[in-house]
Amino acid sequence: MNSLGVVMAFRGWPDARRVATYSAEYLVETLDAVKVGELDSTIFYDFAVQRPIVNIERGLLKDYRPPVNELYRVASSGMDLLVFIGVEPHMNWPAYSKSIFKMFEGKDVGRICLLGGLIDRVPHTVEPLVSGLATTPDLVEELKRHGVEPTDYLGPSSIHSLILDECKRMGLPAMSIWGHSPEYVMDVDAATAHQLLSKVRSLMNIDVDLTRLRRESEELKRRLDDLMAGNEDFSQLVSKLELEYKSLRRRPNYIA
Repeated sequence: MNSLGVVMAFRGWPDARRVATYSAEYLVETLDAVKVGELDSTIFYDFAVQRPIVNIERGLLKDYRPPVNELYRVASSGMDLLVFIGVEPHMNWPAYSKSIFKMFEGKDVGRICLLGGLIDRVPHTVEPLVSGLATTPDLVEELKRHGVEPTDYLGPSSIHSLILDECKRMGLPAMSIWGHSPEYVMDVDAATAHQLLSKVRSLMNIDVDLTRLRRESEELKRRLDDLMAGNEDFSQLVSKLELEYKSLRRRPNYIA
C-alpha cells in the first residue's frame, strides 16, 4: 500500500453551501468507504448553538445524536485514503485537533488535504474559483500547477489553520483548498463541489469517478441559466458579477 492520504471536511463556518462536506461525502459514498472511528464530541460543542438531533416516532424517542465526527477509510489497489467528516468545534480547539491526530497514530500518513467552501461575489457562468494555502513552499507551487490560487489573508481563522499549524509542526505536508460559491446559490453548490473535488482528485491521486457530481453540476447551472432567462433582475446581477470577475478577479478575503 502507498502512504495514507487524508481528506478532511467540517460542517459550519468553513462549509458554505456544503461545498466541503458534500465533496467529502461524495468520496465516502462513491468509493464505498468504511467507517473506522468516531470522536466523542461532547466536550467540543455548545449544544445551545449546535443542537443534537432527535428522532421521535409516535411519541417514542428513537434516537438522539449529538454533532458527529466520523473517520472513514478507503483501501483499494494502489490507493489508501482516510476521509474525516466532522463539525467545526465551538470550544477546545487544541484538544479537538489532538483527538483527530490521535486517530492517525500508527498510520503512515503521507499528505493531508482540508476542504473548505466560502461565499464570494463570483458568477456561476465562469469556471468555479478554487483557492488555497499549504504548509510548504513546494506544496504551494504544486497547488498553483493544479490551478489553485494561493491566498493572502490576515484575520479570523477556521479550524483549518490550527490543523495546518499542527501539521507544519509535525512535518506533515498539508493543504487547505476552498471552493468559491456564488452568493446567490441557496442550495448545495454541486458545481463548486465538482470543481473542488476535481482538484482534490489530482492533488491527492484519488481514483474516483466524478460523473454523477458533474451531472449535478450541469443541472444546477441549467437551473440558474433558466432563472436568468426569466428574471431580468437576476440576469443583471449575474452580468454585474461577470464584469467584476473579469476586471478585478477578486481574491479570497475570509478563508483560513
